[in-house]
Amino acid sequence: MRDLRLLDPDGYTVPGTVQTNVPDANVDQVRDHLLNEVAPEHAKHWADFGYDARNYRVA
Repeated sequence: MRDLRLLDPDGYTVPGTVQTNVPDANVDQVRDHLLNEVAPEHAKHWADFGYDARNYRVA
């Protein structure tokens, strides 16, 4: 089991993205969801400040 969270380009956790106790079999699925669905939506709201979904990461 792992804990995952989406980090913005500045290294801060994106609110509402902390996933606790993710089974090892689902880590890739959760990572893909955070990077491909959540990050672009968050970056869109912060685009005026230079945020780009390609610069987000999962930790």
